[in-house]
Amino acid sequence: MALFICFGSLAQLPTNRIKPATMYNAGDTIYSPRLGIRTTVPQGWQGVLPRDTEVFLLMPTENMVGEIFVVVNNDMNLQSQEERWKKGFETSPGLTLAPDGAIAKRGNDVIAVTAKMVGANANNNQSKAYLEAKCSPSGFCVVFMLTADASSLDRVKRGLQQFVDNTKFVEPSNRSPYENFDWKKFLSSKVLLNIDYESNSKREDEVNLCADGKFYSHITRTGIFGDQAKGYQGKKKGQWDVKSEGSKATVTFTFEKRPPVEVVLEARDEEIYVGERRYFVGESQTCK
Repeated sequence: MALFICFGSLAQLPTNRIKPATMYNAGDTIYSPRLGIRTTVPQGWQGVLPRDTEVFLLMPTENMVGEIFVVVNNDMNLQSQEERWKKGFETSPGLTLAPDGAIAKRGNDVIAVTAKMVGANANNNQSKAYLEAKCSPSGFCVVFMLTADASSLDRVKRGLQQFVDNTKFVEPSNRSPYENFDWKKFLSSKVLLNIDYESNSKREDEVNLCADGKFYSHITRTGIFGDQAKGYQGKKKGQWDVKSEGSKATVTFTFEKRPPVEVVLEARDEEIYVGERRYFVGESQTCK
């Protein structure tokens, strides 16, 4: 039970940037610094960016039938996006999405249109379609498209419009999310934990980093302290400090009866590694 309490996500790392195969729930903020897009998942919905695709998908968590797809069209503004919609576009072989009525404005910065499927494979498709687009001053448009059955159309449409209204454009940035990251603040009162099961035995590293500068370690194999670990196995304690270096941090462990040890932590895609070994980060129960 204590292990489950300790295990934590890296939500405190400085990135809420969108990641493939991560589920975003209602109220979660999604951010793409490269594009300069920030938005929030609406109530009644959850979203995911499937691996190997550039189409973000919103799915309802309430009793309705429909989906919302979000895609970025580069080198577009509202006018060119409207012209593209007027021509229709193929969604799959023999199936084209075309306007079913006039393209209208919703507010000052959104265009919207009801659409229908046309083509050889469209006869059995009873889904309704509706699209909105919002364009960035950086030269691209975000297109939001829903498909829904007739009974759910109005509710799915409200979810889409809320998602569109939540979407804001900010200055794009290619800066590292770990620039000026405060590792001391992040690691204080945390536990670093790695567990392996080898030959029917459990081997683990557990290091509790308390906010008052003390640490308590329990090492049962060569692990976080590397080749020096033979003299540091078992339960040890001492003082810790850390030097921030962007996505890396050098933690200095000063033991009561052993020479100090330096350990380099590295954040990779919001996961913590020592060398090639991943460590879980959670709230320390020992430091409380």
